[in-house]
Amino acid sequence: MKNYDIGILSFWNVPNYGTFAQEYALQKAIAYLRNDRDVRQIAHLDELHSWFYFDLKSYYRSFPVYTKAHWKSYLPIKDADIKQKQKVFFDAYRSIPHTDDITRNNLKDYSFESVVLGSDIVWDYTQYPFNNDPLLFGKGFNSKYTSSYAASFGMAKITSDIPEYVKESLNNLDFITVRDENSADMVEHITGKRPEKVLDPVWLWNFNEDKNISEPEERDYILVYGQDFTDKFIENLVSFSKKKHLKTIVLDCHDDNYSWCDKLIRQSELHPLQWIGYFKGASAIATSTFHGLTFGLVFKKPIAFCKSDFIMAKIESLLSKIELIDLFEDKNDVQRMLSYNWNYENIDVLLNEERNKSLDLLNQAVR
Repeated sequence: MKNYDIGILSFWNVPNYGTFAQEYALQKAIAYLRNDRDVRQIAHLDELHSWFYFDLKSYYRSFPVYTKAHWKSYLPIKDADIKQKQKVFFDAYRSIPHTDDITRNNLKDYSFESVVLGSDIVWDYTQYPFNNDPLLFGKGFNSKYTSSYAASFGMAKITSDIPEYVKESLNNLDFITVRDENSADMVEHITGKRPEKVLDPVWLWNFNEDKNISEPEERDYILVYGQDFTDKFIENLVSFSKKKHLKTIVLDCHDDNYSWCDKLIRQSELHPLQWIGYFKGASAIATSTFHGLTFGLVFKKPIAFCKSDFIMAKIESLLSKIELIDLFEDKNDVQRMLSYNWNYENIDVLLNEERNKSLDLLNQAVR
C-alpha cells in the first residue's frame, strides 16, 4: 500500500478555468499552512465525467439506447479542439503536486493521513456526468481524517431524493465547511449539524504576488468572460469601451463566439495561469460568472457584472458583506458599474475579515 500525507480531492483535469484556479489556490493555501507536510491533489476523476469533456462519443453511448443522447455518438464530432484543450489543461494540472492516478478500482492500494474534499460542486449528486461518484463524498478512502472545504451541493436540494451513500458519507466526515447557504441547509438536513460557510479557495491565496501569474502584452482592454449576457448589457458595454478607447478581449468560457468583441481567445490556446494573468492586466472586467467576479475583486478592478440567480446564490452573501450588493442591482447599467468609485481600501478591510475566518476554518479542516 502506498501512503500519502495530505490529499485534496476536487475535479482533477476538468477543463474549466475556475475549477483549476480553485485547486491551485487550495493546494497553495494548505501547503502554506502545513509547510512541513506533503500536500497533493488526488488525481481522480470518474471515467464518465472525463468522457463528458474529452470523449463525447463514449459519453453519449453511456445513455440508454432509447434516448437521443445515445444516438448523438453516431454523428460526426470535431475533436481537434478537444484534444488541444485536453493537452493545455492536463499540462496545467500536472504542474500541481499530485498523487498517482486513483480510481474506484485501485483506491484500496492507497492510504492518507488526511483527505480534504472540495471545493466546487463536488457534492451535486444530481449531475449525470458525476456518475454518483462516492469518492467525492470521501467514501472508501483509507484516511485517518476526512474533511471538506467549501464543498457545494450545486443544484441539489433538500426536496430531491438523497442517495443513501451521501447520507452515510456525510455523517462519517470529521469536519465540514461549505461554500453556500443551500449546501449548509443540505448538510444540516442530513447530519443535524449546521456547518460554517467559507470563502472560495481563490480568496485564500495571494495571486497578486504569485510569480507564476504574468500579465499579457496587451494593454488598455476590458476583459470579457462569461455567457448569457443580455443584449442591453452588450450594447452598453460596447458603447462604454468605444467611449473610453478600450479594446474588448473575450476569454472563451464555453465555445463562445462573441462577434461584438475585438479579440477572442479560445480555451485550446490559453493556459489557466495565463487566463488569470489576463484578469490581472485588464483595465476593467465584464463578466457573468462567479470566478470572473471573484478575480475582478482579487485584482481590484472595476467590474460590470451581468448577474443571474444561479451565480447570485453563490456570492450574494459576500457581496452584501463587502457592501457591493446595491451596485449590481441593475445588471445592464454598465456605465454605473464601471464608473463607480471602487474603494478597494475599504473593500479589502471587509474581505480580510472573511478571509481570516476562512483560513482559520481551513486550519481546522486539515489534520
